[in-house]
Amino acid sequence: MIKINHLSKIFGKTKVLDDINLELKPNEVYCLLGKNGAGKTTLISLILDLVELTEGEISIFDKAHDSLSAEDKNRIGVAIENLALIEEISGYDYLTFVGKMYKVPKAILEQRIADLFRYFFENESDIDKNIGKYSTGMKKKIAFCAAVIHTPDLLVLDEPFSGLDPLVANQMVLFLKKYQNEQRSIFISSHDLGYVQKIATQIGVLDETKLVYNSSLQNFTEEGEQALDAALLKILHPNEAELDKIDWI
Repeated sequence: MIKINHLSKIFGKTKVLDDINLELKPNEVYCLLGKNGAGKTTLISLILDLVELTEGEISIFDKAHDSLSAEDKNRIGVAIENLALIEEISGYDYLTFVGKMYKVPKAILEQRIADLFRYFFENESDIDKNIGKYSTGMKKKIAFCAAVIHTPDLLVLDEPFSGLDPLVANQMVLFLKKYQNEQRSIFISSHDLGYVQKIATQIGVLDETKLVYNSSLQNFTEEGEQALDAALLKILHPNEAELDKIDWI
Protein backbone atom coordinates (compact mmCIF):
# COMPACT_ATOMS: atom_id res chain seq x y z
CA MET A 1 0.00 0.00 0.00
CA ILE A 2 2.75 2.45 1.03
CA LYS A 3 6.47 2.06 0.45
CA ILE A 4 9.00 4.68 1.54
CA ASN A 5 12.65 4.52 0.47
CA HIS A 6 15.43 6.74 1.86
CA LEU A 7 13.09 9.66 2.56
CA SER A 8 14.57 12.87 3.92
CA LYS A 9 12.99 16.27 4.50
CA ILE A 10 14.73 19.56 5.18
CA PHE A 11 12.97 22.81 6.08
CA GLY A 12 15.46 25.62 5.51
CA LYS A 13 18.59 24.47 7.31
CA THR A 14 16.77 22.05 9.61
CA LYS A 15 16.61 18.36 8.78
CA VAL A 16 13.29 17.05 10.07
CA LEU A 17 13.40 13.51 8.69
CA ASP A 18 16.50 11.57 7.71
CA ASP A 19 16.70 8.41 5.59
CA ILE A 20 13.27 6.99 6.47
CA ASN A 21 12.43 3.52 5.14
CA LEU A 22 9.17 1.70 5.83
CA GLU A 23 6.49 -0.38 4.15
CA LEU A 24 2.78 -0.80 4.83
CA LYS A 25 1.23 -3.95 3.39
CA PRO A 26 -2.41 -4.97 2.94
CA ASN A 27 -4.17 -6.02 6.18
CA GLU A 28 -1.64 -4.13 8.32
CA VAL A 29 -2.20 -1.29 10.78
CA TYR A 30 1.00 0.74 10.99
CA CYS A 31 1.18 3.03 14.02
CA LEU A 32 3.80 5.76 14.02
CA LEU A 33 4.94 6.84 17.50
CA GLY A 34 7.25 9.56 18.72
CA LYS A 35 7.55 12.65 20.88
CA ASN A 36 5.82 15.89 19.90
CA GLY A 37 7.83 17.51 17.12
CA ALA A 38 9.45 14.24 16.07
CA GLY A 39 8.14 14.60 12.51
CA LYS A 40 5.08 12.35 12.54
CA THR A 41 2.75 14.91 10.95
CA THR A 42 5.44 15.92 8.47
CA LEU A 43 5.79 12.32 7.34
CA ILE A 44 2.03 12.05 6.83
CA SER A 45 2.05 15.33 4.89
CA LEU A 46 4.78 13.93 2.66
CA ILE A 47 2.86 10.70 2.06
CA LEU A 48 -0.21 12.72 1.08
CA ASP A 49 1.87 14.95 -1.22
CA LEU A 50 1.01 18.04 0.82
CA VAL A 51 4.71 18.77 1.32
CA GLU A 52 7.49 18.30 -1.22
CA LEU A 53 10.16 15.68 -0.63
CA THR A 54 13.80 16.69 -0.22
CA GLU A 55 15.19 13.24 -0.99
CA GLY A 56 13.87 9.72 -1.46
CA GLU A 57 10.79 8.06 -2.85
CA ILE A 58 7.24 7.34 -1.72
CA SER A 59 5.00 4.93 -3.61
CA ILE A 60 1.32 4.26 -3.00
CA PHE A 61 -0.40 1.35 -4.74
CA ASP A 62 2.97 0.76 -6.49
CA LYS A 63 2.88 4.23 -8.07
CA ALA A 64 4.78 7.42 -7.30
CA HIS A 65 2.82 9.25 -4.60
CA ASP A 66 2.82 12.50 -6.60
CA SER A 67 1.45 10.97 -9.81
CA LEU A 68 -1.63 9.12 -8.57
CA SER A 69 -4.70 9.15 -10.79
CA ALA A 70 -8.08 10.40 -9.58
CA GLU A 71 -9.14 6.77 -9.27
CA ASP A 72 -6.10 6.02 -7.10
CA LYS A 73 -6.84 9.00 -4.85
CA ASN A 74 -10.42 7.78 -4.42
CA ARG A 75 -8.96 4.69 -2.76
CA ILE A 76 -7.48 6.82 0.04
CA GLY A 77 -9.28 8.18 3.11
CA VAL A 78 -7.68 10.87 5.26
CA ALA A 79 -8.36 12.47 8.64
CA ILE A 80 -5.55 14.81 9.64
CA GLU A 81 -5.10 16.94 12.74
CA ASN A 82 -5.94 20.12 10.83
CA LEU A 83 -9.47 18.90 10.12
CA ALA A 84 -10.30 21.38 7.32
CA LEU A 85 -14.06 20.91 7.79
CA ILE A 86 -16.77 23.06 6.21
CA GLU A 87 -18.20 24.44 9.44
CA GLU A 88 -21.00 26.47 7.84
CA ILE A 89 -23.01 23.36 6.90
CA SER A 90 -24.55 20.50 8.86
CA GLY A 91 -22.91 17.18 9.57
CA TYR A 92 -25.39 15.52 7.23
CA ASP A 93 -24.69 17.96 4.40
CA TYR A 94 -20.95 17.61 4.87
CA LEU A 95 -20.97 13.81 4.70
CA THR A 96 -23.34 13.97 1.74
CA PHE A 97 -20.93 16.35 -0.01
CA VAL A 98 -17.94 14.08 0.69
CA GLY A 99 -19.84 10.96 -0.38
CA LYS A 100 -20.90 12.57 -3.66
CA MET A 101 -17.35 13.72 -4.28
CA TYR A 102 -16.29 10.08 -4.07
CA LYS A 103 -19.28 9.02 -6.19
CA VAL A 104 -20.86 6.82 -3.54
CA PRO A 105 -24.34 5.79 -4.85
CA LYS A 106 -27.12 7.75 -3.18
CA ALA A 107 -28.88 4.86 -1.42
CA ILE A 108 -25.59 3.46 -0.12
CA LEU A 109 -24.46 6.90 1.01
CA GLU A 110 -27.68 7.52 2.96
CA GLN A 111 -27.30 4.19 4.73
CA ARG A 112 -23.67 4.82 5.62
CA ILE A 113 -24.40 8.29 6.99
CA ALA A 114 -27.20 6.89 9.14
CA ASP A 115 -25.01 4.02 10.37
CA LEU A 116 -22.07 6.26 11.22
CA PHE A 117 -24.17 8.79 13.12
CA ARG A 118 -25.99 6.09 15.02
CA TYR A 119 -22.67 4.52 16.03
CA PHE A 120 -20.56 7.60 16.85
CA PHE A 121 -23.05 10.23 18.02
CA GLU A 122 -25.19 10.04 21.14
CA ASN A 123 -27.81 12.40 19.72
CA GLU A 124 -28.75 11.64 16.15
CA SER A 125 -30.22 15.16 15.96
CA ASP A 126 -26.61 16.38 15.81
CA ILE A 127 -26.68 15.35 12.18
CA ASP A 128 -28.69 18.50 11.39
CA LYS A 129 -26.50 20.92 13.37
CA ASN A 130 -23.88 23.09 11.71
CA ILE A 131 -20.40 21.68 12.24
CA GLY A 132 -19.32 25.07 13.61
CA LYS A 133 -21.50 24.34 16.65
CA TYR A 134 -19.87 20.96 17.28
CA SER A 135 -17.50 20.37 20.18
CA THR A 136 -13.88 19.47 19.42
CA GLY A 137 -14.65 15.78 19.89
CA MET A 138 -17.68 15.95 17.60
CA LYS A 139 -15.60 17.61 14.89
CA LYS A 140 -13.06 14.84 15.26
CA LYS A 141 -15.79 12.25 14.83
CA ILE A 142 -17.32 13.88 11.74
CA ALA A 143 -13.85 14.10 10.15
CA PHE A 144 -13.33 10.40 10.79
CA CYS A 145 -16.76 9.58 9.33
CA ALA A 146 -15.86 11.55 6.22
CA ALA A 147 -12.58 9.62 5.91
CA VAL A 148 -14.32 6.22 5.84
CA ILE A 149 -17.60 7.09 4.07
CA HIS A 150 -16.27 5.77 0.72
CA THR A 151 -14.62 2.68 2.28
CA PRO A 152 -11.07 3.48 1.11
CA ASP A 153 -8.42 0.79 0.75
CA LEU A 154 -5.83 3.02 2.46
CA LEU A 155 -6.85 4.97 5.55
CA VAL A 156 -4.44 7.63 6.86
CA LEU A 157 -5.18 9.05 10.32
CA ASP A 158 -3.19 11.72 12.16
CA GLU A 159 -3.80 11.63 15.94
CA PRO A 160 -7.30 10.13 15.55
CA PHE A 161 -7.85 9.59 19.30
CA SER A 162 -6.84 13.01 20.62
CA GLY A 163 -9.74 15.12 21.83
CA LEU A 164 -12.02 12.09 22.23
CA ASP A 165 -13.40 10.79 25.49
CA PRO A 166 -12.44 7.17 26.34
CA LEU A 167 -15.82 5.78 25.25
CA VAL A 168 -15.65 7.29 21.77
CA ALA A 169 -11.95 6.47 21.38
CA ASN A 170 -12.71 2.83 22.13
CA GLN A 171 -15.64 2.96 19.69
CA MET A 172 -13.18 4.13 17.05
CA VAL A 173 -10.77 1.31 17.92
CA LEU A 174 -13.53 -1.28 17.52
CA PHE A 175 -14.60 0.31 14.23
CA LEU A 176 -11.04 0.22 12.88
CA LYS A 177 -10.56 -3.40 13.94
CA LYS A 178 -13.67 -4.33 12.00
CA TYR A 179 -12.70 -2.10 9.08
CA GLN A 180 -9.31 -3.76 8.64
CA ASN A 181 -9.28 -6.59 6.10
CA GLU A 182 -7.02 -8.21 3.52
CA GLN A 183 -7.71 -5.48 0.95
CA ARG A 184 -7.21 -2.53 3.31
CA SER A 185 -4.38 -0.92 5.26
CA ILE A 186 -4.37 1.73 7.97
CA PHE A 187 -1.57 4.20 8.73
CA ILE A 188 -1.92 5.99 12.07
CA SER A 189 0.15 8.65 13.79
CA SER A 190 -0.67 8.74 17.49
CA HIS A 191 0.70 9.21 21.00
CA ASP A 192 -2.25 7.47 22.69
CA LEU A 193 -0.47 4.24 23.47
CA GLY A 194 -3.41 2.53 25.14
CA TYR A 195 -5.46 2.70 21.96
CA VAL A 196 -2.53 2.00 19.65
CA GLN A 197 -1.83 -1.24 21.47
CA LYS A 198 -5.37 -2.45 20.77
CA ILE A 199 -5.13 -2.07 17.01
CA ALA A 200 -1.53 -1.91 15.73
CA THR A 201 0.11 -4.74 13.84
CA GLN A 202 3.26 -2.74 13.01
CA ILE A 203 5.07 -0.06 15.03
CA GLY A 204 7.42 2.70 13.92
CA VAL A 205 9.16 5.11 16.29
CA LEU A 206 10.52 8.46 15.14
CA ASP A 207 13.22 10.11 17.24
CA GLU A 208 15.67 12.88 16.33
CA THR A 209 14.87 12.68 12.58
CA LYS A 210 15.36 8.90 12.41
CA LEU A 211 12.99 5.95 12.32
CA VAL A 212 14.66 4.24 15.25
CA TYR A 213 12.26 1.31 15.37
CA ASN A 214 10.30 -0.39 12.59
CA SER A 215 8.84 -3.83 13.20
CA SER A 216 5.79 -5.72 14.43
CA LEU A 217 3.92 -4.88 17.63
CA GLN A 218 4.81 -8.29 18.96
CA ASN A 219 8.53 -7.65 18.50
CA PHE A 220 8.19 -4.15 19.90
CA THR A 221 6.74 -5.35 23.18
CA GLU A 222 9.15 -8.29 23.34
CA GLU A 223 6.47 -10.84 22.58
CA GLY A 224 4.04 -9.38 25.07
CA GLU A 225 6.35 -9.33 28.06
CA GLN A 226 6.28 -5.52 28.28
CA ALA A 227 3.52 -2.97 28.01
CA LEU A 228 3.66 -0.68 25.00
CA ASP A 229 4.53 2.40 27.03
CA ALA A 230 7.43 0.62 28.72
CA ALA A 231 8.75 -0.57 25.36
CA LEU A 232 8.54 2.96 23.94
CA LEU A 233 10.35 4.50 26.92
CA LYS A 234 13.08 1.92 26.55
CA ILE A 235 13.75 3.30 23.06
CA LEU A 236 13.27 7.02 23.68
CA HIS A 237 15.17 7.11 27.02
CA PRO A 238 13.47 9.69 29.26
CA ASN A 239 15.96 12.10 30.79
CA GLU A 240 15.92 10.79 34.36
CA ALA A 241 19.32 12.32 35.14
CA GLU A 242 17.92 15.83 34.64
CA LEU A 243 14.91 14.96 36.77
CA ASP A 244 17.25 14.08 39.65
CA LYS A 245 18.60 17.66 39.54
CA ILE A 246 15.19 19.12 40.37
CA ASP A 247 15.32 19.18 44.16
CA TRP A 248 12.15 21.16 44.86
CA ILE A 249 9.67 18.37 44.12
